[in-house]
Amino acid sequence: MKRVLARTSVIAVLLVVFHLSSGGQALNENLRVLGPLVGKTWVGDFRSPDGKTVSKVSLRYESLWNGAVVKVSRSNLDRKSFSEGYFYWSNEEKKIGFFMVNNIGGPVKADVSFEDGKVCLKGSVTISGKSFDFKNTFEFLPDGKMVDRWYQNASGSWQAGHVIEFIEGDTVKNKE
Repeated sequence: MKRVLARTSVIAVLLVVFHLSSGGQALNENLRVLGPLVGKTWVGDFRSPDGKTVSKVSLRYESLWNGAVVKVSRSNLDRKSFSEGYFYWSNEEKKIGFFMVNNIGGPVKADVSFEDGKVCLKGSVTISGKSFDFKNTFEFLPDGKMVDRWYQNASGSWQAGHVIEFIEGDTVKNKE
């Protein structure tokens, strides 16, 4: 009986530790605006600017460090594009900050706000050696979908970019 109780206790402790390390943490009150993203994998179709090609994009958001940071992992296997970023509360600036790097060396830095019911990132990005400003919004629809809208001023004037409709799903897997 003692052996069974000891095994059960060890299993319970391991489950709690796994839960805390796997994104099941409550968010810091300053990051709660990110709540609809966290603990989920989102999958959507990225269309090329000319609309001729479509590739799958996967986003995974996880709460880390007792909810003080939200990690996002983004992948698009067809385009061989992988990114990892972090949302955090800046005590100095009293706002949510964000930074991301990707496998082609394009850093992203942004401030995060909640505007008109949408999570909004405004900042700068470097793509193919060129730096410019961007705005990215994430809107949560009543049907459970998330719409990602991108705007940028790489050509000097603001232009609309991609619109991706995401659903909760599995991480994009390699095609065989």
